[in-house]
Amino acid sequence: LFLFLGAFVLAATAVHVAGQQEGFLSIDCGLDAKFSGRKDTYTNIAYISDSPYVDGGENHRVAADQESFTNDVSLLTLRSFPPPSGLRNCYNLPTESGAKYLVRMEFFHGRYDGKSSPLSLQFELHLGTNYWDTVTLQDTTDDWVSEAIFVAWSSWVTVCLLNTGTGTPFVNTVELRPLGASLYPDVTIDESISTYGRGNMGGNFT
Repeated sequence: LFLFLGAFVLAATAVHVAGQQEGFLSIDCGLDAKFSGRKDTYTNIAYISDSPYVDGGENHRVAADQESFTNDVSLLTLRSFPPPSGLRNCYNLPTESGAKYLVRMEFFHGRYDGKSSPLSLQFELHLGTNYWDTVTLQDTTDDWVSEAIFVAWSSWVTVCLLNTGTGTPFVNTVELRPLGASLYPDVTIDESISTYGRGNMGGNFT
């Protein structure tokens, strides 16, 4: 079951801390498997190909004229799941049973398939067998982020994209971050929480 929080404030140490990567899994979807990975120039976090974690799908890169709409290199590639990939396609993420995690997925269409706006694209995300979120994109330059906090129920968990008949599912990044056991005490194996909104508490915009 999921609870939705009106404000979802994350400790910076749990999400983006330069050079601190113990337990981090950062997947750049669509990155060619022959590459060992890359480091983000801002966070120094290492991103790797998604090939070991998913079966099926196709690698793509966003259109050249769409790249200027994002400054995140990890959003320039993606994996899509067109027919005959099936209605449900899942990433298998390694976890420690009983440990608490944040999982984050990001979606930037970038006209990778040559289609123009408006998109009217929609598909579902499931964490394990439970509904998590509905991704809704109406423009090729839209950037959608879905986050959830959960307690792992086994040594691996699945995050799945479900084709609901309203467009081809795809994903640009999948990130898994371990959290301290004392954070978010309402989160249990039986109950997870999902982002509803995010606020910046004193960030420096320069």
